[in-house]
Amino acid sequence: MVILRSVCQCSPLCSSVMLVCLLCSRSSASSQSVKTGFIRDEVLLPCVYSEKLSEPVTAFWRDKDDKVVLDIINSREDKIDAKFTGRVLSFPDYYKNGNLSILIKDLRADDAGLYECYIPKVDYQAKTTLNVTEKPTSHGATVTSSSHHLVLLSAPLFVLFCSLK
Repeated sequence: MVILRSVCQCSPLCSSVMLVCLLCSRSSASSQSVKTGFIRDEVLLPCVYSEKLSEPVTAFWRDKDDKVVLDIINSREDKIDAKFTGRVLSFPDYYKNGNLSILIKDLRADDAGLYECYIPKVDYQAKTTLNVTEKPTSHGATVTSSSHHLVLLSAPLFVLFCSLK
C-alpha cells in the first residue's frame, strides 16, 4: 500500500483503482460464455486457452451437478459420466493448440446449466452457461440450422489467429 500511496498521491480513488488492478493481475485466467442449444441437436462448448500447451495435456470438464462430462488426461479422453457417454466429442488434434472444446450431441433439457472446463497446467478455467430449448418451428416445420458448423470452425480459427502474434 506504501507503493500505491507514493504513485497515487492525488486521490484515494487512484489508490483503490491501482489495488483492484493489482489483485486482478494476480488471479488465474478464465472466460465465461453463454450458449443456446436445441433439444436433440448438438452444441459446442468452448474451452480455448490463448497459447499452445505442452504435451501431455490434461483438462477436466464438469457440469452443474459436478458430474464428469469429460476428463482429458495425458492427451487422451479418460473418464466420462454415464449421462454423457456416447454424446460428448472432443478434438484431440487441437489439444496442444489450447483448444479443449467439446461437442455435446443429442441435447436433452436436463443438459441445461453451468459447465466448467479446467486446465490445471496453466490454471485456466472456462465457464459456459448452456440454455437448452425446443427447436423453433416455422409453419409447423422444424427450422434447421447449419450455424453449428461455423461454431465448430471458430475455435480452431481463434487459436490460429492467436498463434500469428
